[in-house]
Amino acid sequence: MFMTSKERVQAAFAHKQPDKVPVDFGGMSCSMINAAVLNELRYYYGLEYRPPKINDMSTMTAYVEPDLEECLGCDLQQLYNYGDTYGHINTDWKEWTYHGITVLIPENASVTSDGQGGYYVYPEGDTSCAPSGHMPANGYYFDNLTRSPEFDEDHADPADNVEDYMLVTDEQIAYHKRVLENVKNGMRAIQVAPGYFGLGDANNIPGPNLKNPKGIRSIEEWYTAPLLYPEYVEEVFERGTDIVIQNLKKYWDAFGSDIDIMFICGTDFGTQRGPMINPETFKEIYMPYYKKMNDWIHENTTWKTLKHCCGGIFPILPYLIEGGFDAINPVQCSAEGMDPKKLKETYGKDILFWGGGVDTQNVLPFGKPEEVREQVLERLDIFSKDGGYIFNTIHNIQANVPVENIVAMVEAVKEFNGDK
Repeated sequence: MFMTSKERVQAAFAHKQPDKVPVDFGGMSCSMINAAVLNELRYYYGLEYRPPKINDMSTMTAYVEPDLEECLGCDLQQLYNYGDTYGHINTDWKEWTYHGITVLIPENASVTSDGQGGYYVYPEGDTSCAPSGHMPANGYYFDNLTRSPEFDEDHADPADNVEDYMLVTDEQIAYHKRVLENVKNGMRAIQVAPGYFGLGDANNIPGPNLKNPKGIRSIEEWYTAPLLYPEYVEEVFERGTDIVIQNLKKYWDAFGSDIDIMFICGTDFGTQRGPMINPETFKEIYMPYYKKMNDWIHENTTWKTLKHCCGGIFPILPYLIEGGFDAINPVQCSAEGMDPKKLKETYGKDILFWGGGVDTQNVLPFGKPEEVREQVLERLDIFSKDGGYIFNTIHNIQANVPVENIVAMVEAVKEFNGDK
C-alpha cells in the first residue's frame, strides 16, 4: 500500500512497517550537507545553479532545496532555523566566497580575516565584540571560541548560563509560519527546532551568539560541572526547562499538528570509546529535565520528540528512553558499543533510530562506491525491520566527500526501497 512521506514517517515512529524506509537529507540540523558538496550534487543532478544558502555558519551546511530533495528521495522537511549559532538572522542574504564557490550567508553576518588565511565571525555580527567563531586557514567550518573569564564559584549566578535559553519572539513565529506555508503541501513530515532547548549542548556552551557570555563557558568545565557544581547546574536546568516549556506552548498554539517532530536537544554524551558521563549521573541530573519536556509534549501535543547524541551511548540509551524521547540521532555505529544488530535487538521497539545508515568517518568519504552501497544495504536490512527507522548518514555529510559516493548511497536506498 502506497504511503505519503508523512504517513511513512508516522508509521516508522509507530514502529510499524512502512511501505518504504523513510529517508532524510536536510530534514533536521544534524542531517545536513556541506555547502561545497551540495553545490557539486546540484551540478551532478543537472539542477539549476543556485548559490548554496548557509543554514548555520558554524557547520557551513546549506539548505537542501526542494528540487534536490526530490533527487535524493527525502521524506522529511525541516523548518529551517530563524537564527544560527552566532545569532545571525536567516531572512536576508549576501554573497561570500567559500573555498572558491559563492555561497549566501546572513546579511547581518560579519566575517573578517584572522591575518593567517582564516576567518572570524562575531555574535550577531557585532565586530565591537570579541569574535565568537574561527575558521582556520583551509578549514571548512567555524570553531566556537571561549571568551568569558574563568568561572568563579564564589560569585556564581545560574542566570549567567540561563541566558542561553531565550523566549521565542513573534518575529520567529512569523518566520516559521512563512516557511511552513511554502512546504506543507509537499506531504513530507515536518521537523522544527525553535531554539536552544539543550542541557549544556557543546555547540552552545561558549555562548557564541552572546555578546558578553558569563558563567561556565569552557566545554571541559561544563562537562565536569554536574560533579563539581551540581546545585548550580540543576538551577540552570530548572530555569531553562521552564523557558523551554513556555516556548513549546507558543509553538503548539501557533502550529499545532502541522508540525510532526520537535527537535529537543543536541547535547552529546558519547565519545568514540563510550559515554563521557557516568550513566547514573546522567539519570540523576539530566534525565528528569528531559522527562519534564517530553512529558509536556506527549501530554499536550501530537508531536514526536527527537534527541541528537553522538558517540558510544549504549549504556545511556535506557535513560533516554525512560526520559521520553521518541527518536535518537545520529546512531554512531562506529563508536564503541554501537553495533547495529545489538542496538536494534535491544532497543528497536522502544526508540526510533534516525541515522546510522553509513559511516561518515571512513566509508562515505574514503571508501569506494561499491563499499558504500554494501554498507547502506546492510544497515537498511538491520534497522528497517518492523519500522522504527529513518535512513540518514551518521551526522552531516562533510566537505570533500566524493559525489559518486553520495550518489551510490542514494541509489542503494532506492534499490532497497524498490525505487530502481
